[in-house]
Amino acid sequence: MPRYFFHINANGRHTADEIGVNLNSPNDVRDAVSWTLPAIAMEEKQRGHRSYIASVRDERGQVVYTATLTFTDTWH
Repeated sequence: MPRYFFHINANGRHTADEIGVNLNSPNDVRDAVSWTLPAIAMEEKQRGHRSYIASVRDERGQVVYTATLTFTDTWH
């Protein structure tokens, strides 16, 4: 089973994944990122424009998937 490493940039704060996770397929990678980025956004206390980027690497260190979530909220 392939191992993937999820590196997250949340509003300029970078977190590198040194452990990784075993996933069955590329679709599982996309599903994991699709759950992870919104969960991080929900936990943040920051308001206004926010950006979350996931860069997923394989065991060789090659970037195999990238996703970006941008959230902007404004009171009127």
